[in-house]
Amino acid sequence: MKKSVMICIAMLALAIIAIPVGAQTKLKVWFAISGDSGEAFKALLEKYKAANPDVALDYSYSGNYADTATKVSAALISNTAPDVALMAAGPLYTGARNDYFIESKLNDADFNKNDIYPGVWDYAKYNGRICAVPYGISTPVLYYNKAILAKAGIDLKNPPKTWTEFLQTAKTAQAKGNISGTPDFWGFDVTDVGWLFKTMLYQNENTVISVKGTKISPAFNDDKAVEVANFWKRLIDEKIMPVGQHANAEKKFLAGNLAFLVATSARIARWSSDPNMQIGAIPMPYFKRPSVALGGNVLVILSRDQKTKEAAWKLVKFLATKENQTTFALKTGYLPIRKSGLSLPEAKEAVTANQMYAVAFDQLDTSWSYWHFEQMGTMDYLLAQALDSLERNVLSPKATLDKAANELQAEIDG
Repeated sequence: MKKSVMICIAMLALAIIAIPVGAQTKLKVWFAISGDSGEAFKALLEKYKAANPDVALDYSYSGNYADTATKVSAALISNTAPDVALMAAGPLYTGARNDYFIESKLNDADFNKNDIYPGVWDYAKYNGRICAVPYGISTPVLYYNKAILAKAGIDLKNPPKTWTEFLQTAKTAQAKGNISGTPDFWGFDVTDVGWLFKTMLYQNENTVISVKGTKISPAFNDDKAVEVANFWKRLIDEKIMPVGQHANAEKKFLAGNLAFLVATSARIARWSSDPNMQIGAIPMPYFKRPSVALGGNVLVILSRDQKTKEAAWKLVKFLATKENQTTFALKTGYLPIRKSGLSLPEAKEAVTANQMYAVAFDQLDTSWSYWHFEQMGTMDYLLAQALDSLERNVLSPKATLDKAANELQAEIDG
């Protein structure tokens, strides 16, 4: 073949492969996760860019969950919102605007919506309709310090199933397991009081909120909720959990001054990477039924342009494949959202090598989320205030929950 002909063929091939800049679809992506989680997410975005030269991705860290929520709210008003956002409480920014574009795409053959855990889908709904795709999902996990329990002579091969049984275990750990000899040693604490309290409420057949048609009202002050509050007070009164020290709970636990800690499952990857840390986990105790409340982040599509929305959906589908999302989960400590993700070799290896992953993954079967509503943040703040008042004997369990419920109702009625 003549050299000139070969050059022409090569130039034609390049012309076919090359995509004019003007022909690229531009997608702006914000994400509210940083550190290892942010890096893992960026790696997936770069992977998508490499495989899709017709898409120009402009992505950036948008701050923590609260900062991103504020930025997205302002950007929606000024029509400068990103096309895709990874954020907490995403349904408040899609479903609340009556944007259910994602719901209309769920039957795509290459998405398989039924592969995602039903409870996980609940975290992506507004008014009962799907308007986001769950992504960086977490649950609270009950961790323990192995050295403390060994000193106390506690065998967790058959861990306590109920909270009442757990209380006795925590008492023993506190009485006999003080490995550091410090007076500031405790049996149990929690980093996020509202998250655990909502988990406990649902375990005791309380729904946290009541939904009747379009009317949402607080439900966390009925008799079942008061039973949970009374148990919370018992943890304080029997001096198993310190008063109002939850902000320091993780530090105490890592320093060996706390036997049991409830914290996010997202800590598993971080803590497992340190060979000096001797930490295990057991299934979350319960009242009447096993259950854990979901937390974490979701993917939302915020663009108002139909062509851009279609391109954004292709990106979301890519990020949410079992391979990509499970890889993200295992690198960050979040959980696989797809049942099939647990069948991947790397997921099986993680479960075999690390008992904490097994506990967290199993909890997905009993995970749940109440409906998203506008005043969710206010509710979490009021519940934290209520529990602080309860711990400090400011009000009785019933009175403190009534106060929080009345304040939330006033905010809802606004």
